[in-house]
Amino acid sequence: MPGCEGMTPRAHRLLARVRAAAEAGGETFAFMISGGCCGGTNPVLCRRSSIIEGFDLRLGEAGGIAVYAHPDHARYLAADRFVIDALDGVRSDTFSLEIPHGGRFVLRELPDEGA
Repeated sequence: MPGCEGMTPRAHRLLARVRAAAEAGGETFAFMISGGCCGGTNPVLCRRSSIIEGFDLRLGEAGGIAVYAHPDHARYLAADRFVIDALDGVRSDTFSLEIPHGGRFVLRELPDEGA
């Protein structure tokens, strides 16, 4: 089934750092797959309250966090299987919550099951 199929161990480690820093505030998170403006086509870790219920489409889950995309962008991702990975270093043009923790989340497409 297409959509987000989880996250890599490296992404789990980065997410754990973000969660540890936010633990005292009781933050809940969501991933929004960016449409390409500021963050490229990458998962942006945001506060759960940033998601528009009934509008943004859920594409799966990674690390216990729901993954969403804008309906127009979700249409392009509909046939893809992917995981969320992480890279060391940051790009200064993103609003994603992991940036202060020295990394950034990225998408990794999985091969077709029939290939």
